[in-house]
Amino acid sequence: MDTLYIIGNGFDIYHGLPTTYADFHQYISGYNPELEDQLEEYFRLGTGKNYLWKDFEADLATFCYKSFFDAHDNSDTLSESYKPSDAFGVQDEITEEAERLVSNLQEAFREWVEGIEIHEEVPSSIKPLEFSKTAKFLNFNYTATLEILYQIPREQILYIHNKAEEYRGELIFGHGKQEESIPRTDDLDEYGNSNRTPFTDAEDAARAVFYEFIKPTDEVIKVHKAFFKGLRHIKNIQILGHSAAEVDWPYFQLISQYASMAEWAITYYGRQDRDDKLKQASQMLNLASTKIKLIQFSDLFIIDRL
Repeated sequence: MDTLYIIGNGFDIYHGLPTTYADFHQYISGYNPELEDQLEEYFRLGTGKNYLWKDFEADLATFCYKSFFDAHDNSDTLSESYKPSDAFGVQDEITEEAERLVSNLQEAFREWVEGIEIHEEVPSSIKPLEFSKTAKFLNFNYTATLEILYQIPREQILYIHNKAEEYRGELIFGHGKQEESIPRTDDLDEYGNSNRTPFTDAEDAARAVFYEFIKPTDEVIKVHKAFFKGLRHIKNIQILGHSAAEVDWPYFQLISQYASMAEWAITYYGRQDRDDKLKQASQMLNLASTKIKLIQFSDLFIIDRL
Protein backbone atom coordinates (compact mmCIF):
# COMPACT_ATOMS: atom_id res chain seq x y z
CA MET A 1 0.00 0.00 0.00
CA ASP A 2 1.97 2.99 -1.26
CA THR A 3 -0.97 5.35 -1.93
CA LEU A 4 -3.14 7.29 0.52
CA TYR A 5 -6.35 9.00 -0.53
CA ILE A 6 -7.70 11.69 1.77
CA ILE A 7 -11.40 12.14 1.15
CA GLY A 8 -13.32 15.34 1.89
CA ASN A 9 -16.86 16.61 1.34
CA GLY A 10 -16.07 17.72 -2.21
CA PHE A 11 -15.77 14.04 -3.09
CA ASP A 12 -19.38 13.38 -2.08
CA ILE A 13 -20.57 16.55 -3.79
CA TYR A 14 -18.82 15.47 -7.00
CA HIS A 15 -20.81 12.23 -6.87
CA GLY A 16 -24.07 14.15 -6.60
CA LEU A 17 -24.72 13.76 -2.88
CA PRO A 18 -26.56 16.66 -1.16
CA THR A 19 -23.91 17.12 1.54
CA THR A 20 -23.26 20.86 1.55
CA TYR A 21 -23.85 22.94 4.65
CA ALA A 22 -26.75 24.53 2.76
CA ASP A 23 -28.33 21.07 2.54
CA PHE A 24 -27.92 20.57 6.28
CA HIS A 25 -29.36 24.00 7.00
CA GLN A 26 -32.35 23.22 4.81
CA TYR A 27 -32.86 19.98 6.73
CA ILE A 28 -32.86 21.80 10.07
CA SER A 29 -35.25 24.43 8.74
CA GLY A 30 -37.72 21.75 7.77
CA TYR A 31 -37.45 19.35 10.69
CA ASN A 32 -36.28 21.41 13.64
CA PRO A 33 -37.12 25.13 13.27
CA GLU A 34 -36.53 25.64 17.01
CA LEU A 35 -32.92 24.53 16.60
CA GLU A 36 -32.57 26.77 13.56
CA ASP A 37 -33.74 29.74 15.66
CA GLN A 38 -31.17 28.91 18.33
CA LEU A 39 -28.36 28.65 15.81
CA GLU A 40 -29.29 32.03 14.38
CA GLU A 41 -29.61 33.62 17.81
CA TYR A 42 -26.48 32.32 19.52
CA PHE A 43 -24.01 31.78 16.66
CA ARG A 44 -22.84 33.80 13.67
CA LEU A 45 -23.43 31.30 10.89
CA GLY A 46 -23.72 31.85 7.16
CA THR A 47 -26.25 30.26 4.82
CA GLY A 48 -25.06 31.15 1.31
CA LYS A 49 -23.96 28.62 -1.30
CA ASN A 50 -20.33 29.61 -0.77
CA TYR A 51 -20.55 28.91 2.95
CA LEU A 52 -18.55 25.70 3.40
CA TRP A 53 -18.39 23.06 6.08
CA LYS A 54 -15.09 24.48 7.25
CA ASP A 55 -16.85 27.83 7.75
CA PHE A 56 -19.64 26.20 9.75
CA GLU A 57 -17.18 24.36 11.98
CA ALA A 58 -15.10 27.48 12.54
CA ASP A 59 -18.19 29.55 13.31
CA LEU A 60 -19.29 27.19 16.06
CA ALA A 61 -16.67 29.13 18.03
CA THR A 62 -18.80 32.28 17.73
CA PHE A 63 -21.26 31.01 20.35
CA CYS A 64 -22.42 33.97 22.46
CA TYR A 65 -22.69 32.72 26.01
CA LYS A 66 -24.02 36.09 27.22
CA SER A 67 -27.05 35.96 24.92
CA PHE A 68 -27.66 32.36 25.95
CA PHE A 69 -27.37 33.26 29.64
CA ASP A 70 -29.71 36.23 29.32
CA ALA A 71 -32.30 34.14 27.46
CA HIS A 72 -32.45 31.59 30.29
CA ASP A 73 -31.92 33.79 33.33
CA ASN A 74 -35.39 34.12 34.82
CA SER A 75 -34.26 35.61 38.09
CA ASP A 76 -35.15 39.11 39.21
CA THR A 77 -32.52 40.50 41.53
CA LEU A 78 -34.66 43.59 42.15
CA SER A 79 -37.62 41.61 43.43
CA GLU A 80 -38.32 41.63 47.16
CA SER A 81 -38.64 37.85 47.02
CA TYR A 82 -35.22 37.38 45.42
CA LYS A 83 -32.79 35.18 47.38
CA PRO A 84 -29.09 34.58 46.60
CA SER A 85 -29.89 30.88 46.42
CA ASP A 86 -32.00 31.60 43.33
CA ALA A 87 -28.73 31.63 41.40
CA PHE A 88 -28.52 27.86 41.85
CA GLY A 89 -31.83 27.47 40.08
CA VAL A 90 -30.54 29.60 37.20
CA GLN A 91 -27.41 27.46 37.00
CA ASP A 92 -29.46 24.26 36.86
CA GLU A 93 -31.72 25.70 34.15
CA ILE A 94 -28.83 26.88 32.00
CA THR A 95 -26.91 23.62 32.42
CA GLU A 96 -29.94 21.70 31.22
CA GLU A 97 -30.58 24.03 28.27
CA ALA A 98 -26.90 24.02 27.24
CA GLU A 99 -26.81 20.22 27.24
CA ARG A 100 -30.04 20.20 25.24
CA LEU A 101 -28.67 22.58 22.60
CA VAL A 102 -25.50 20.55 22.11
CA SER A 103 -27.41 17.26 22.04
CA ASN A 104 -30.02 18.57 19.59
CA LEU A 105 -27.41 19.80 17.12
CA GLN A 106 -25.42 16.57 17.31
CA GLU A 107 -28.57 14.49 16.90
CA ALA A 108 -29.85 16.58 13.99
CA PHE A 109 -26.48 16.24 12.28
CA ARG A 110 -26.41 12.47 12.72
CA GLU A 111 -30.00 12.03 11.52
CA TRP A 112 -29.34 14.20 8.48
CA VAL A 113 -26.21 12.27 7.48
CA GLU A 114 -27.95 8.93 7.97
CA GLY A 115 -30.77 10.10 5.72
CA ILE A 116 -28.49 10.87 2.75
CA GLU A 117 -29.24 8.35 0.03
CA ILE A 118 -26.31 6.89 -1.87
CA HIS A 119 -27.05 5.18 -5.18
CA GLU A 120 -25.51 1.77 -5.71
CA GLU A 121 -23.75 2.92 -8.87
CA VAL A 122 -22.02 6.11 -9.94
CA PRO A 123 -24.62 8.23 -11.77
CA SER A 124 -24.36 7.96 -15.57
CA SER A 125 -23.73 11.72 -15.79
CA ILE A 126 -20.52 11.35 -13.78
CA LYS A 127 -17.34 9.61 -14.83
CA PRO A 128 -16.20 7.30 -12.04
CA LEU A 129 -12.69 7.50 -10.64
CA GLU A 130 -10.09 4.79 -10.46
CA PHE A 131 -8.36 3.95 -7.22
CA SER A 132 -5.35 1.82 -6.46
CA LYS A 133 -6.72 -1.50 -5.20
CA THR A 134 -4.21 -1.62 -2.36
CA ALA A 135 -4.53 2.01 -1.27
CA LYS A 136 -5.39 3.34 2.16
CA PHE A 137 -8.19 5.85 2.63
CA LEU A 138 -8.46 8.54 5.27
CA ASN A 139 -12.10 9.58 5.06
CA PHE A 140 -13.25 12.83 6.64
CA ASN A 141 -16.79 12.16 5.41
CA TYR A 142 -19.37 10.26 7.43
CA THR A 143 -20.98 8.54 4.44
CA ALA A 144 -20.29 5.13 2.93
CA THR A 145 -19.76 6.49 -0.59
CA LEU A 146 -16.43 4.70 -1.05
CA GLU A 147 -17.84 1.37 0.05
CA ILE A 148 -21.09 1.57 -1.92
CA LEU A 149 -19.97 3.17 -5.18
CA TYR A 150 -16.44 1.80 -5.41
CA GLN A 151 -16.63 -1.37 -3.32
CA ILE A 152 -13.62 -0.29 -1.28
CA PRO A 153 -13.19 -2.81 1.55
CA ARG A 154 -14.11 -1.35 4.94
CA GLU A 155 -10.75 -2.37 6.41
CA GLN A 156 -8.94 -0.04 3.98
CA ILE A 157 -10.86 3.01 5.18
CA LEU A 158 -10.39 5.03 8.34
CA TYR A 159 -13.42 7.19 9.05
CA ILE A 160 -11.45 9.65 11.11
CA HIS A 161 -14.53 11.40 12.51
CA ASN A 162 -16.67 8.25 12.67
CA LYS A 163 -19.14 6.83 10.18
CA ALA A 164 -22.90 7.25 10.07
CA GLU A 165 -24.80 4.19 11.27
CA GLU A 166 -21.73 2.81 13.02
CA TYR A 167 -22.29 3.60 16.67
CA ARG A 168 -18.74 3.92 17.89
CA GLY A 169 -19.43 7.35 19.28
CA GLU A 170 -20.88 10.61 18.06
CA LEU A 171 -20.05 11.95 14.64
CA ILE A 172 -17.20 14.35 15.30
CA PHE A 173 -17.29 17.95 14.12
CA GLY A 174 -16.35 21.28 15.68
CA HIS A 175 -14.04 24.26 15.80
CA GLY A 176 -10.39 24.58 16.71
CA LYS A 177 -10.42 27.51 19.13
CA GLN A 178 -9.26 26.83 22.66
CA GLU A 179 -10.41 30.10 24.19
CA GLU A 180 -13.56 32.18 23.86
CA SER A 181 -13.47 35.62 22.28
CA ILE A 182 -14.51 36.98 25.69
CA PRO A 183 -12.44 34.86 28.11
CA ARG A 184 -13.68 34.04 31.57
CA THR A 185 -12.50 36.40 34.30
CA ASP A 186 -10.22 34.86 36.91
CA ASP A 187 -11.87 34.15 40.23
CA LEU A 188 -9.40 36.48 41.95
CA ASP A 189 -8.15 39.87 40.81
CA GLU A 190 -4.54 41.01 41.06
CA TYR A 191 -5.06 42.01 44.67
CA GLY A 192 -6.52 38.67 45.70
CA ASN A 193 -10.08 39.93 45.87
CA SER A 194 -12.87 37.78 44.51
CA ASN A 195 -14.29 38.50 41.07
CA ARG A 196 -17.06 35.99 41.53
CA THR A 197 -20.74 36.89 41.60
CA PRO A 198 -23.75 34.77 42.59
CA PHE A 199 -24.15 33.99 38.86
CA THR A 200 -20.56 33.07 37.99
CA ASP A 201 -21.30 29.33 37.98
CA ALA A 202 -24.44 29.88 35.89
CA GLU A 203 -22.40 31.87 33.37
CA ASP A 204 -19.85 29.06 33.28
CA ALA A 205 -22.68 26.66 32.49
CA ALA A 206 -23.59 28.84 29.52
CA ARG A 207 -19.95 28.98 28.36
CA ALA A 208 -19.88 25.16 28.28
CA VAL A 209 -21.49 25.11 24.82
CA PHE A 210 -18.37 26.70 23.32
CA TYR A 211 -16.16 24.00 24.83
CA GLU A 212 -18.47 21.13 23.87
CA PHE A 213 -17.96 22.06 20.21
CA ILE A 214 -14.16 22.04 20.27
CA LYS A 215 -13.09 19.33 17.84
CA PRO A 216 -11.03 16.82 19.91
CA THR A 217 -8.28 16.51 17.30
CA ASP A 218 -5.56 15.45 19.74
CA GLU A 219 -7.77 12.72 21.18
CA VAL A 220 -8.68 11.45 17.72
CA ILE A 221 -5.02 11.27 16.75
CA LYS A 222 -4.21 9.38 19.93
CA VAL A 223 -6.94 6.81 19.21
CA HIS A 224 -5.71 6.28 15.63
CA LYS A 225 -1.98 6.62 16.25
CA ALA A 226 -1.30 3.21 14.68
CA PHE A 227 -2.90 4.29 11.41
CA PHE A 228 -0.65 7.33 11.10
CA LYS A 229 2.46 5.36 12.03
CA GLY A 230 1.56 2.91 9.29
CA LEU A 231 2.01 5.57 6.62
CA ARG A 232 5.81 5.46 6.57
CA HIS A 233 5.88 3.66 3.21
CA ILE A 234 3.32 5.88 1.49
CA LYS A 235 4.73 7.43 -1.70
CA ASN A 236 1.65 9.14 -3.13
CA ILE A 237 -1.00 11.17 -1.33
CA GLN A 238 -4.08 12.56 -3.03
CA ILE A 239 -6.44 14.95 -1.26
CA LEU A 240 -9.82 14.70 -2.97
CA GLY A 241 -12.35 17.40 -2.17
CA HIS A 242 -11.04 18.43 1.24
CA SER A 243 -10.82 22.12 2.11
CA ALA A 244 -8.07 21.47 4.70
CA ALA A 245 -9.48 23.81 7.32
CA GLU A 246 -7.00 24.79 10.02
CA VAL A 247 -8.81 22.70 12.63
CA ASP A 248 -7.75 19.62 10.63
CA TRP A 249 -4.16 20.69 10.03
CA PRO A 250 -2.76 18.47 12.81
CA TYR A 251 -3.89 15.39 10.87
CA PHE A 252 -2.20 16.53 7.67
CA GLN A 253 0.96 17.59 9.48
CA LEU A 254 1.21 14.20 11.16
CA ILE A 255 0.75 12.47 7.82
CA SER A 256 3.51 14.63 6.34
CA GLN A 257 5.74 13.71 9.27
CA TYR A 258 5.33 9.96 8.83
CA ALA A 259 5.04 9.89 5.02
CA SER A 260 7.96 12.26 4.64
CA MET A 261 8.94 11.06 1.15
CA ALA A 262 5.47 11.21 -0.36
CA GLU A 263 4.38 13.38 -3.26
CA TRP A 264 1.13 15.28 -2.66
CA ALA A 265 -1.69 15.96 -5.14
CA ILE A 266 -4.61 18.19 -4.14
CA THR A 267 -7.85 18.88 -5.99
CA TYR A 268 -8.95 22.45 -6.60
CA TYR A 269 -11.83 24.35 -8.22
CA GLY A 270 -10.94 27.29 -10.44
CA ARG A 271 -7.82 29.46 -10.67
CA GLN A 272 -8.29 31.37 -7.42
CA ASP A 273 -8.89 28.19 -5.47
CA ARG A 274 -5.78 26.72 -7.07
CA ASP A 275 -3.60 29.57 -5.84
CA ASP A 276 -5.19 29.47 -2.41
CA LYS A 277 -4.77 25.70 -2.11
CA LEU A 278 -1.10 25.82 -3.08
CA LYS A 279 -0.35 28.55 -0.54
CA GLN A 280 -2.38 26.81 2.13
CA ALA A 281 -0.81 23.42 1.49
CA SER A 282 2.74 24.80 1.57
CA GLN A 283 2.03 26.47 4.90
CA MET A 284 0.17 23.51 6.37
CA LEU A 285 2.67 20.85 5.32
CA ASN A 286 5.83 22.96 5.40
CA LEU A 287 6.73 21.56 1.98
CA ALA A 288 8.26 23.13 -1.09
CA SER A 289 5.65 23.82 -3.75
CA THR A 290 7.56 21.44 -6.06
CA LYS A 291 6.38 18.53 -3.88
CA ILE A 292 2.73 19.56 -4.22
CA LYS A 293 0.72 18.97 -7.38
CA LEU A 294 -2.61 20.71 -7.95
CA ILE A 295 -5.18 18.67 -9.87
CA GLN A 296 -8.86 18.77 -10.76
CA PHE A 297 -11.33 15.93 -10.60
CA SER A 298 -11.20 15.91 -14.41
CA ASP A 299 -7.58 14.75 -14.11
CA LEU A 300 -8.86 11.63 -12.36
CA PHE A 301 -11.38 10.64 -15.03
CA ILE A 302 -9.56 7.44 -15.91
CA ILE A 303 -12.39 4.96 -16.43
CA ASP A 304 -14.65 5.48 -19.45
CA ARG A 305 -18.12 4.00 -19.63
CA LEU A 306 -18.85 1.57 -22.47
